[in-house]
Amino acid sequence: MTIQRKCVVMLCMVTALAASSLYADDKVVLKIATVAPARSAWDIELKKVAEEWNRITGGLVTMKIYSMNTLGGEKSGIQKLKAARPGQPAPLDGAIFTTIGMHELVPDAYMYTLTLPFLIQNQTELDKALSVYGNKIESKIKAAGYELIAWSNVGWLSFYTKEPYSTLAELKKIKMSVSGLDSPILSDSFKVSGFNVVDTPTQKFSQMLKSKNGIGGFFAVHLMTYATGFYKDINYALDIKLCPVIAGFVISNASWEKIPKKYHAPLKEAMEKARKRLNDALDSSDADCVQKMEASGVTMIRPPKDELRKWEAEFDGNINDIYKAFPNAFDMEMYKNIQALVAPMRK
Repeated sequence: MTIQRKCVVMLCMVTALAASSLYADDKVVLKIATVAPARSAWDIELKKVAEEWNRITGGLVTMKIYSMNTLGGEKSGIQKLKAARPGQPAPLDGAIFTTIGMHELVPDAYMYTLTLPFLIQNQTELDKALSVYGNKIESKIKAAGYELIAWSNVGWLSFYTKEPYSTLAELKKIKMSVSGLDSPILSDSFKVSGFNVVDTPTQKFSQMLKSKNGIGGFFAVHLMTYATGFYKDINYALDIKLCPVIAGFVISNASWEKIPKKYHAPLKEAMEKARKRLNDALDSSDADCVQKMEASGVTMIRPPKDELRKWEAEFDGNINDIYKAFPNAFDMEMYKNIQALVAPMRK
């Protein structure tokens, strides 16, 4: 082999090695924490999305999924989205938070507004509200340093108790747990509304729920309550659409920008398809959880319409009290506008 040919072969080898090294550096591993219980519909769909993202990007993007509970809850998840020291990568690239976590992450997005009791009473109304105000909320999330990949309704808020009740006044007397995040606005808002609430550390929640002298109930969605098995420690569940519980999937701007822009739209489209599947199946999923909980001995509380009208009027009055006490808790103007937006849809 001539010297010239050897040089050409060597140059090709160096170029190939350099290209290989460059490709390796371009690979993106996203560490994502989620509040979704293991083996729940959300957990299954997220894992499918992870596979789809890997396929769309030709193996460039890999998603590693972690349970938020094992990390210490949503508050810990928020902390892990930020680097411990300047110049260091953050422990997490993104997360799926509940409304509580989204509010703590981006307070001026006023996510609580969409989940105020009786404001939004079905998926059609929620879709309408998001079509009008979604961009406004998304811009606040972007400005805070995060890309909103998707948000979805993960269920309808329900109260789960050991004791029975037939009126809102009776419900408010039961000692309820606020667990999963140190959220003073959440717990204080319940207190202003007249609820008997106690802040419960995530790691002690199950123990206090089982204890006779612990808590008398909690609030969540049917899917979470059934998937975690917490329904085994309560006797009654409220089965009405009190308000939607919205989950937000965010990735830090820095991590999102590591992915070539040509993939951004296809990746979001894949997540949107999963979100739609979840939303379309939500009612049947809730019905399935209700049936299974009832079969295990849980009694469903379904207040009559005249009683619910009293609840709605009282919650509306509570909202005014909460806003006076915590003017930064939610956007009152948006609340009033959404009321006007959905009113024609109920006629």
